[in-house]
Amino acid sequence: MKVTVDSKKGLKTNLKVFVEKKTIEEKMGVRLTELSKTVNLKGFRPGKVPADVLKRQFGKAVYGEVLDQILKETSTKAIEEKKIKVAGQPKLDLKSYGEGKDLNYTLEIDELPSIKLKSIENIKFIDYEIKVTEKEIEKRIDDIAKNQNNFKDKNENETAKNGDLVAFDYDATIENKSFEGGQGKNTQIVLGKDLFIKGFDKQLLGVKKNQVKEVTATLPENYPKKEFVNKKANFKCKILNVKKPETVKVDDQFAKNLGAKDLKDLKQLTNKQIENQYKMSLEELSKEKILNQLEKMHDVQLPDNLVQQELTIISQHLKKEDKEKNKKESEKIAKKRIKLGLILNELGERTI
Repeated sequence: MKVTVDSKKGLKTNLKVFVEKKTIEEKMGVRLTELSKTVNLKGFRPGKVPADVLKRQFGKAVYGEVLDQILKETSTKAIEEKKIKVAGQPKLDLKSYGEGKDLNYTLEIDELPSIKLKSIENIKFIDYEIKVTEKEIEKRIDDIAKNQNNFKDKNENETAKNGDLVAFDYDATIENKSFEGGQGKNTQIVLGKDLFIKGFDKQLLGVKKNQVKEVTATLPENYPKKEFVNKKANFKCKILNVKKPETVKVDDQFAKNLGAKDLKDLKQLTNKQIENQYKMSLEELSKEKILNQLEKMHDVQLPDNLVQQELTIISQHLKKEDKEKNKKESEKIAKKRIKLGLILNELGERTI
């Protein structure tokens, strides 16, 4: 094998690789010998098929197999011989090949840049001290309490209003006909949240326990049975119960319901949770500042193929018009990511 540098411009290097036909023929001979031990041909005993017969029968297939093997082996050796750090997959171009011929091909290689690392001793970062106030802890616990579903039965003569929980059974029809999924038992909704079917809540305002109420609503786009989507349905609702929201008392029992030992323990756990949230946000902020400083400190020539690959990843889910609109910003982000990746990789190799 003979390897020569055909051209070199920036981070692109073209290598010429020559493999003489003798090497290829030797490998084909070895493969044909292996094949002779297993192949069965009419008129010949196993293992006794002549080499020239095997070559006529299987020569093209064996050559393709051997060529593939040689290309893999020699391209790897060529890159190692020239001590090239490859960025991405090299492009291989066959120039001349064939049974009984020398093999000539070229490798177009994108190289990783040589990075001269600057001293990181002068990188500035802020060491934050986190202190959570009692007011923040109490607000977080109060917010949790407000989100607890705690309701108390209303009197039978009290009507439902926004914020109340209404439990009901229903039978629904479309054009006076029952349909699949049109029945429900002990369905519970909190009036005003409009989470069941759009517009359904408003029609239950003012209902009482044991009342029968008819509600008309249009079935939503995400209704499981597509044939009923956007159909107007009539719901006959039997009101089982009406409950009003009850303020949750923040005490030891409330804390135990949340898995804490008591209220004091809940406050400590909440304090730790808020601290960790602040810590994660501040660490991310510090990391971004450090990376920005690292990027500005170094001047790195970037392999175009890696930038294009990153750009493809960034814009893969964008529409065509959005890709064009955000092209400059996407390229800026792609270049920054690749640059920082190369710098951090070099730092990692130096510290190993």
